[in-house]
Amino acid sequence: MTDQPRGPFADLHDEFNPKKLDVIAALTEAYKGAWAHLGEMVRLIWLPVVLNFVVNIVAFLLPVEGNLFLSFTLSAASMFLWAIISVAWYRFILLNETPTGSYQINFGRREGRYFVVSIALLLLALPTTIFAPDLPWSASVANYMATAGSAASLVGFFFLLLAFIGLYFLIRMFLLLPAVSIDEPINVRLILERTRGNFWRIVSLSVLSSLPVLIIYALIVATSDALSLPATFAYVLQLVVSIFFAIVNIAVLAIVYRELIGPKGTMAADMDRPDTI
Repeated sequence: MTDQPRGPFADLHDEFNPKKLDVIAALTEAYKGAWAHLGEMVRLIWLPVVLNFVVNIVAFLLPVEGNLFLSFTLSAASMFLWAIISVAWYRFILLNETPTGSYQINFGRREGRYFVVSIALLLLALPTTIFAPDLPWSASVANYMATAGSAASLVGFFFLLLAFIGLYFLIRMFLLLPAVSIDEPINVRLILERTRGNFWRIVSLSVLSSLPVLIIYALIVATSDALSLPATFAYVLQLVVSIFFAIVNIAVLAIVYRELIGPKGTMAADMDRPDTI
């Protein structure tokens, strides 16, 4: 990915040289860095991590179906906590920032921007939920398709195309998350420019980084079922395992941002270009 020697999370890049993303190098660095800095990154943000665990366990144990207010409250709390966690980890990886104090649970302007951008990215993913099972709007679409007759195939193609376009831009625009975490302006043009030609590399990196955790989750469920353990035990164990892989996923996106966009200040400097609207 770069010709200069470096360790995991150590390179901040003084200059940017556009190139294709090296999937294997990025994946290797993410896993090595997550393992080497696991304790440090958990200690950095342990309190919101614990609170997020509690929120997820409550959501798992309580019957939230039919209780829209409770479901919304738990989801919003999880997103707020995840914004705090993610921003702290992005700043550690990209800026080597380690705030002092025994715990960090501040939700300020920076975390607020992260939260808003996350919501905007979820809107890009909204068309893909049309094909998800057990959702009210997907059921409505399925019922309409069943009665649409000859127009069903055209409507289905339109929804499929809309879902693909949303997913395509969602994957490329994910780099907004590390950008706002390090106080960069929202520069959509630069992100689209720098991710051009790297879409499938980013997809491959996301799939490869997520594959191990999916396998481990499946093994936990299979073992739990074989030993007749409570479902709550398996769920809690999955949450514990998810700490490491959450760090890996944050590291992957941070490395992609560093390699394709550059160091802090790159997006702000690009906004000053005379040809930028």
